[in-house]
Amino acid sequence: MQQIKTKKYRYFLLVLIFSFTIKVSLAQGLFSGSAGERSEKNFSFKPIPFINYDRSIGFMAGFVPIAMYNLSKKDTISPSSISGAFGMYSTSKTWFAMVFSKFYFHEDRYRAVFAAGTGNVNFQFFIDHPGYEGYVKYNTVLDFVKLEFQRRVFKGFYAGVNYSYAKLITEFGDSTGIEQEVYLNGWGLIFSYDRRDNVYYPRKGLFTNLKYTSFPEAFGNEFVSQKIELDYNHYFSIRKKHDVIAARFYGGFGIGEVSFNQQFVVGNTDIRGYSEGKYRGDQVLAIQGEYRWNPWKKIGFIAYLGFATVFNSINEDDNGKILPAAGTGFRYLVFPKNHMNVGMDVAVGEGDWGLYFRIGESF
Repeated sequence: MQQIKTKKYRYFLLVLIFSFTIKVSLAQGLFSGSAGERSEKNFSFKPIPFINYDRSIGFMAGFVPIAMYNLSKKDTISPSSISGAFGMYSTSKTWFAMVFSKFYFHEDRYRAVFAAGTGNVNFQFFIDHPGYEGYVKYNTVLDFVKLEFQRRVFKGFYAGVNYSYAKLITEFGDSTGIEQEVYLNGWGLIFSYDRRDNVYYPRKGLFTNLKYTSFPEAFGNEFVSQKIELDYNHYFSIRKKHDVIAARFYGGFGIGEVSFNQQFVVGNTDIRGYSEGKYRGDQVLAIQGEYRWNPWKKIGFIAYLGFATVFNSINEDDNGKILPAAGTGFRYLVFPKNHMNVGMDVAVGEGDWGLYFRIGESF
């Protein structure tokens, strides 16, 4: 009996992963971009409503007001900066709200990111162990802050620091009565090489990031660990520069005493088609390719294919398992000068699928 309780307690910690992942995935979608074109207007504003559906969270409705602006009229080199907000509510009584900004300034010598938000998430995670197999429902209340700052060292190469804070209070359903409060306090280094040609819609070039994050005991972290993330993105212009082929590799590696809430989860940017949070582990690898078709001035479409795998998973049978996914979607141009799109993707994975509202491209 005691052994079963201990296992349930360990599984409970896994609950915290997805709530944090929701925050991260939203930030990734909202902050996608690179160096490139600058808006001719000093300020542009777009109020964007949306609806979405998730197999676990249910139907969602929300609002995303976005402002694009130039921090300095004299600076004609920096890409336009962007700020906005995100709010949503679902049929499962999940709600989430955040504000975000990405700044380019001083002739693109400096780049900064800020995000902060709060939410109440009703979700589930999967257990495949002797004595119990299936999804476990949970509720997580979370607050978070994310900061990044980078400086250009030489042409195309940036180096900087990041800080993230998250507070998560999670409670199991099914009358378990288990509740835990967890704090994630991390700092790290970021190195980027950016040779893309456009801020919000790269047509050629490459972009790679190496990110190191530490969760030290001195910052009040219960689990002392480190995370290393590497991504490489390449873009090829085709059909007289109308369309784009985009390719991406991502690797995430947990080192040290990696807790469940710090694990990597297959889904969203890496890779669409997995919305139930079933596959997660201390390490993840993913590769994908996407065709971006632009037959009309303001309307476009995408199609993608990808594969992912996890290691040191909570479910042993998932270790090294190849997880394929494929999908399609549409795009609508909202900021023509910068070619910034909004849109919706639908993707299918192994035994799973998902819908994805997008601001900007997935990578």
